[in-house]
Amino acid sequence: AGVLPGERASVQMEAQRRGVRRGRLLQLLATSQDRIAADCPYFARCGGCHYQHIRYERQLELKQEILRECLERVGKIHWEAPINVLAAEPWRYRNRARLRVEKTAAGFQAGYFELLSRRLCPVESCPISSPAINEVIQRLSQDVGTACFPDGRMEMELFASDTDQAMLATVYSPSAAPPDFGEKLMSLLPIIQSVCWQKHPESRRTTWGSGMISYHVGEFHYRVSHDSFFQTNRFLLGEMIGAVTADLEGKTALDLYAGAGFFTLPLTRRFEKVLAVESHPATASDLVSNVGVVEMRARAYRATAEKFLQTASPGWDVVVVNPPRSGLNRTVAEHLCRLRPQRLIYVSCDPTTLARDLAAITPSEFRILSVHLVDQFPQTYHMESIVHLERAG
Repeated sequence: AGVLPGERASVQMEAQRRGVRRGRLLQLLATSQDRIAADCPYFARCGGCHYQHIRYERQLELKQEILRECLERVGKIHWEAPINVLAAEPWRYRNRARLRVEKTAAGFQAGYFELLSRRLCPVESCPISSPAINEVIQRLSQDVGTACFPDGRMEMELFASDTDQAMLATVYSPSAAPPDFGEKLMSLLPIIQSVCWQKHPESRRTTWGSGMISYHVGEFHYRVSHDSFFQTNRFLLGEMIGAVTADLEGKTALDLYAGAGFFTLPLTRRFEKVLAVESHPATASDLVSNVGVVEMRARAYRATAEKFLQTASPGWDVVVVNPPRSGLNRTVAEHLCRLRPQRLIYVSCDPTTLARDLAAITPSEFRILSVHLVDQFPQTYHMESIVHLERAG
């Protein structure tokens, strides 16, 4: 496991890449009081988790330090005010797991990539995934994988409903689907309501079952289909909606990179007109379906943010952006400055690109009001953040 602040260690320095030099831990010479024993037997070998050896309160402190450091170093933004932290149960929180699976003459294995490697680390449990996902992983390893899967290497994504009692299973493979794969998998694992086999690189899809499940977050109901995007931490969804929308109101709101409408539906409770924009085909289809429930107040567009913004007019009260890890490109940032909404809410899954983008739009066009750290991914170094901004001047 990694060396913590304040610890002394013997390390072997490795080659420098892209300005970063790594060291391999040989021996801990002095340990921190923040170091604990990891709960997972695969920790330090499996590449999924990075912080299990750190007590959870310290994990949150480290993430706040990382967020502040990125804002300062990348964005030249010196944020001295408190960072609002949203955190919940740090175990069994994931409603989604993407497994690497392999079947050979020696048997079937399911797991994740080893740390800093493309080798498979077989697992029979995952303490950050929901109980239902763990049950499926265990059954796959015991007998179901051997019974259902053809020989070869592929990936399998599991997505569990809010009740953890229904699930989608999506397989990504270079080979075609066996004719009876879906029926067999659903008969052996009844919790799986739909199976989709995607053959790459042609993206040919074979689907068994409904093709979707329902996900409820408080009063909001969402359709989520195979290969569609939805937030991962099942314990923080309501809190995340609140952190984005709590003090917003007005006539018009624009939701860019809207996904399946996670923020769109709550925004319709606070605005007379909401426009939601999403480019991913499966996710945009879910967005159209979910917005249909509130069609008097919301409209959905399948387009990239760049294309939509080319013809968008100013006058928005609020714009919400929730871009992928790569953040906003320069064109989107320029259009946001042109639109100059009263409020801008940036939901980010990468503090580095967040800081870069904030530097492009502050302080001349927007002023930061608040910064939230959302610990969507406990036991890992990943984090979400929410920044509220208002129009400057």
